[in-house]
Amino acid sequence: MALGRTLICATALAAALGAVRAQAVDPQASRPGDDALTCDQLYAEATAQSQRDQVEREKRNDERRHQTQATGAVVAGAMLAGGMGGTGVVAQKTVEANVSSTLAEAAAPPQRSPRMEHLKQLWTQKHCVMPKK
Repeated sequence: MALGRTLICATALAAALGAVRAQAVDPQASRPGDDALTCDQLYAEATAQSQRDQVEREKRNDERRHQTQATGAVVAGAMLAGGMGGTGVVAQKTVEANVSSTLAEAAAPPQRSPRMEHLKQLWTQKHCVMPKK
């Protein structure tokens, strides 16, 4: 019975983490007035978009780090309990789920920002060059 409740809790936690990721939505690629942007404005917008993308990557990495720490805690608890009450099975399933999700994320190609791709296209169309420092 305890094993069933533990598996349900672990499944609910995994579903909640997945729901948080699903809520992160990319902004639209093009915005009103994009065609009127100068090269300097395009550069500034692309820099800002790059920083926003970096913040999102850091959030995902933090989530992954916390998930790994939680998995470590489950394994440590199972080791302390000596696998009694099904804790060993729960720990194994938790580790397997963590490894599976980590491998799936690592195997997936990096997500491209539609906004950044649109800005790059405008940059090319306008024959912009990198600003000199």
